[in-house]
Amino acid sequence: MMNRQWVLPRIAKSVAVLLTAVMLLTLTNGFNWNAQTAAAAGTTPVERYGQLSVKNGKLMDKNGQPVQLKGISSHGVQWFGDLVNQDTMKWLRDDWGISVFRVALYTEENGYIANPSLKNKVNEAIEAAQKLGLYVIIDWHILSDGDPNIHKNEAKAFFNEFSTKYGHLPNVIYELANEPNGNVNWNNQIRPYASEVTQVIRAKDPDNIIIVGTGTWSQDVQDAADHPLPDKNTMYTVHFYAGTHGQSLRDRIDYALNKGVGIFATEWGTSDASGNGGPFLNESKVWTDFMASRKISWANWSLSDKNETSAALLPGADRKGGWPDSQLTASGKFVKQAILEGSSNHGGGSNGGNSGGDGNNGGNNNGSNNNGGNNGGDHSGSTPGGNNEGIVLQYRTDDTNAKDNAIRPQFNIKNTGKTAVKLSDLKIRYYYTDESKQAQQFFVDWAKIGNEKVKATFVTLPNPKSKADKYVEISFTDGAGTIQPGGETGEIQSRIHAANWSNFDETNDYSYGATQTAFADWDHGTVYQQGKLVWGIEP
Repeated sequence: MMNRQWVLPRIAKSVAVLLTAVMLLTLTNGFNWNAQTAAAAGTTPVERYGQLSVKNGKLMDKNGQPVQLKGISSHGVQWFGDLVNQDTMKWLRDDWGISVFRVALYTEENGYIANPSLKNKVNEAIEAAQKLGLYVIIDWHILSDGDPNIHKNEAKAFFNEFSTKYGHLPNVIYELANEPNGNVNWNNQIRPYASEVTQVIRAKDPDNIIIVGTGTWSQDVQDAADHPLPDKNTMYTVHFYAGTHGQSLRDRIDYALNKGVGIFATEWGTSDASGNGGPFLNESKVWTDFMASRKISWANWSLSDKNETSAALLPGADRKGGWPDSQLTASGKFVKQAILEGSSNHGGGSNGGNSGGDGNNGGNNNGSNNNGGNNGGDHSGSTPGGNNEGIVLQYRTDDTNAKDNAIRPQFNIKNTGKTAVKLSDLKIRYYYTDESKQAQQFFVDWAKIGNEKVKATFVTLPNPKSKADKYVEISFTDGAGTIQPGGETGEIQSRIHAANWSNFDETNDYSYGATQTAFADWDHGTVYQQGKLVWGIEP
């Protein structure tokens, strides 16, 4: 919680991944799966992403692809530990689509130092996460103690115990110091402390992710970027509250990312830094879009029913999950939707659309899974002949400056039909006006299916329209594979420049959505399957 003022080896890990898969397929006692989850075995976050690593400031999955984990943090387990259990974590995985859960073990405030038995709740969360295929952050939650060195010996003993016990698992993440604050800084107090604790962990766990807090309640990421730790799989914490922190902190994050260090927002809130005020949902959306565009993983504060703005649950919410939206606060509803945007974990990896009967389906779901029959229910006339062959195009813009030298559309294709679709049979068309009258250049900044599998050509319309005289046609190689029923391509981040790098005016572009900064069904782009229009409206 932000201060009120300113507020073991690799082989064993491989075995653990395989054992997790076996458990997910066979475990029935004490883990009451429904039929959809059983059918989805092998599609949990840990199954999909496996052993994580850090490369060039990005969190990477087992295949070396960037990944963004999204989830929620518990409140202090000394107060709200009854909400930290396998039932709630399973609900959060299946209904909210979380991929990571953070368990907050306060050191002071009647926490671990006064009551060491609270570590049993951390054990419970880790073991539940292992069964559910979730990543779990072990949060050594310093706050009023300010300087992490105050309880350095206890921290070293604690992390020695937990890395010895769980270091062979691929889903454990260690957070060494929640929010250093007061008269401490990175070079003099935080870095030396983290160096010692990291050595303890690495003696037992050579490669799981370590996250280190930064000064001023984990806002001074620029200092860590200037003098990072030598450990290759260490990331650095940033915390923010949307009603207090804004562009200046985002600039610090960009500075750190440009220096090549990894950033993980292990705690953020929709409130101000006190935990109250707001919720500031417009500002929160700016933040979640910012993190999505940079693949910054995050955990929201907090899973509690405390009477404060940042709590996700209303007072008296069920302690075992199963919450309808009527038991969520405004913050909880926003965070749930933010997690679901682009999530492939809704329904525990199941067909998702059938588990979306809580107000998150339909055309404004910004990337969560839809029922196949409802695609375009908010897009009257957008599917030609009323038959879209199960194909849905989602779009967002990565560029709110409509008059610079780049067009940055991002796409996601979903298959809501009943049969697999070959990507090589599909083509996307994005329509725009070319002010430059120069040759055009196309770049793929990142694609989940692989950058090399995305191709493009530019076509000049023989009969120009009022908002389009050209389109880029995006196609896929045979190696791109198929989209299974209920599946999606994942993000395709593209970029267009004129050969002379002159500016465009996107306000005059048919396919451009100036305010469309989160994925949503988009009928101003078209999709063709084997030459047949199956989605969208041509200009």
